[in-house]
Amino acid sequence: MRLESWSPVRVAKRVMLSAVLVCAVLGFATLPAAGGTFPKMDVKLAHVIPVETSLNKGAAKFSELMKERTGGAVTVQVFPNGQLGSEKDIVEQVRNGLIHMAVIGGTFLANIDGWGAIGVFAMPYVMKTATEEEQLPVLNRLARGPILKEAVAKAPGISSLRALDMNWFYGMRHLTTGKKQVAKADDIKGMKIRTPDAPLARLPMAALGAAVTPLSMQEVYSALQMGVVDGQENPINTIFTAKLYEVQKYITLTGHQTQNLCMIINEKFYQSLSPELKAVFDKTAIDAGDYQSDLQVKVNKDNLEEMKKKGVVVNTVNRAEFAEKTKDAWKDFEPKLGKGLYEKIVDAQK
Repeated sequence: MRLESWSPVRVAKRVMLSAVLVCAVLGFATLPAAGGTFPKMDVKLAHVIPVETSLNKGAAKFSELMKERTGGAVTVQVFPNGQLGSEKDIVEQVRNGLIHMAVIGGTFLANIDGWGAIGVFAMPYVMKTATEEEQLPVLNRLARGPILKEAVAKAPGISSLRALDMNWFYGMRHLTTGKKQVAKADDIKGMKIRTPDAPLARLPMAALGAAVTPLSMQEVYSALQMGVVDGQENPINTIFTAKLYEVQKYITLTGHQTQNLCMIINEKFYQSLSPELKAVFDKTAIDAGDYQSDLQVKVNKDNLEEMKKKGVVVNTVNRAEFAEKTKDAWKDFEPKLGKGLYEKIVDAQK
């Protein structure tokens, strides 16, 4: 063996690589030692949510941490508010390598081959916790845990997409209406309700008898204003930042669906990274996700109070009644979710 193969530099590199691989095998989050060098690169990250939201602040935090942790080598440019198109457009751009990353709804990701299991969290009332404060740690455990990881293990190879984190918490989705206040489940029957354009996103309102009208987020305000639809459903922070309260008089706290957002990355790009840089991306996605999720829980609560002060009428409903009306809705999606996954998620909350 040549003497130079045992040079101090090579030994140090092998030690670092071994440490990263050991931590990865054991499931530990790790970052390379300070002082490491990384190749210069500009990374593009897109999403469709307005600039003022917690999601965009989380994306900005990801950009900030990546720059800090790579000594300025990796610059992440964030394109918010649908600047690069709809969720469908953005996902296709990530898959084709036109952009590197995105943060998208789990309900949309579940449409893509290999990722059907992520849709389990979108099933009506599958999460059994009553508040978002209680829900966040449970969803973190489930979305980042072995049950889901096993269910989507083959997805990167099938779809050219990898999820760096499957729970940027978006929150419980609630219903808003313009003219008619919803007090019970049957009140929704026949109402034109906007949802995102994804089968799982449409599921709860369809199960409650609404005339579901899928629209992009950028179309929602004008559609409500012109009476094209009677109402829509979203987490409180999105309702507030999109100023939907200006054209919607009532908020009904249905909590009919919990939404997790997912940070995705092009698989070919990810596999081109060194193990050290992969570790930085992995850890930073989780850390920025935790920052965003904690912020989202807080602002959802704060924004609801602010809208009350603006004259919006907020009412609660008997969620058990709504859950009963939608209890079998998940069964049509079982082939996509994977047999037995729904039951595993419910059992894991007991």
